Amino acid sequence: MTPQLDALLDTLAAYPATDDAACFTLPPAAYTDPDLYALEVERIFRREWLIVGRTSDVARPGDWFTIDVLDDPILVVRGTDGQVRAFSNVCRHRYMPVALEKKGNDRRFVCAYHGWVYGTDGRLVAAPLMEGSLGFDRARCGLPQYRLEQWQGFLFINLDDDAAPLAPQMAEADARLESYRSAELVTGLAYDTIWEGNWKLATENGMEYYHHMGLHGRTLEAMLPAAGAHMEPAPASGRFAHSRCPYADRAAAAERVARRHASRFDEADATSSYAMGLFPNISLALTPDSNNWLSFLPMGPGRTRVIGGYLLPENLQYGDPETAARRNALIHEVNEEDAQATWRLQQVMASSKAAPGPLNVREGTVAQFYKYLGRTLAPERVAAMPAAAQ
Repeated sequence: MTPQLDALLDTLAAYPATDDAACFTLPPAAYTDPDLYALEVERIFRREWLIVGRTSDVARPGDWFTIDVLDDPILVVRGTDGQVRAFSNVCRHRYMPVALEKKGNDRRFVCAYHGWVYGTDGRLVAAPLMEGSLGFDRARCGLPQYRLEQWQGFLFINLDDDAAPLAPQMAEADARLESYRSAELVTGLAYDTIWEGNWKLATENGMEYYHHMGLHGRTLEAMLPAAGAHMEPAPASGRFAHSRCPYADRAAAAERVARRHASRFDEADATSSYAMGLFPNISLALTPDSNNWLSFLPMGPGRTRVIGGYLLPENLQYGDPETAARRNALIHEVNEEDAQATWRLQQVMASSKAAPGPLNVREGTVAQFYKYLGRTLAPERVAAMPAAAQ
């Protein structure tokens, strides 16, 4: 272990025992150190449940899409039997990707290299001219499968075959999101791009409203002023962090919600935006009739793939196209503004004068994210801390 990684793990281990309001930002090296990144890959991204898309992305039998998670190319497909599965997108013969495009609809997948054919259930159904091969066993040449679960209309995969099921971990989140009915929303804007910068920078930004007054000064601040943002109590599970930002005109927001949704939302939900940061890398920004979700998938210490979408009620997306188009355009602009909290920050992390700064009380979600990192990346050090400190 390098001295720098040792120091970073000591820093992370101290967060769980520190009051949110007393926390400082991570040191710059936490966003650049290759050894810490390797540990994050091993202990987080190869073990945690990760969003890869929406159930609606594979709405019909035969619908499929591909996505790379770390070094694993994955094929997600709704089989002809209606089941959604995630497979290795690597032919069992000589490694060619089975599906070469980003998405499609097919009843079978034909490898472009030697014509091996797979069904939507992953079975090998044909392998031309393999007679005489002593090692060939068709039954053992199906596509390996990844763990996949559906939650709130999202598709999650896990690279760890022995990972605990997702659903029981999300009970507290389900209770908070019940009124929003995210599974019923449709995608108005799909977002898939690369931000130059560390995944933690993107994740932190997606958890708090304090930056509205800066990054979103032209787009969101007047509607959702940062001054009103406040924390919600941390969940017992430590599975997520959440906060709220009231609308500047709460009366108008409440009237709008009452007109569209009757009494489904309580006053707090009706008059504010609600942000949930699902650990390790997922941002949900919800209103009574929208959900702007982003998932930050690392591609290295200094590069992040960002996938997501802006979800709207079906009757708004298709019944009021002008309003939907205006809102979709706004969210795209907001997302592009948020990108600066990744690539611009990454540019200065090598500065000899850069040092951790104190978090604002509206950034308690970020402090809780750091505590998650400490518990996950340095559990032995957290456990070894003096009882009085904990």
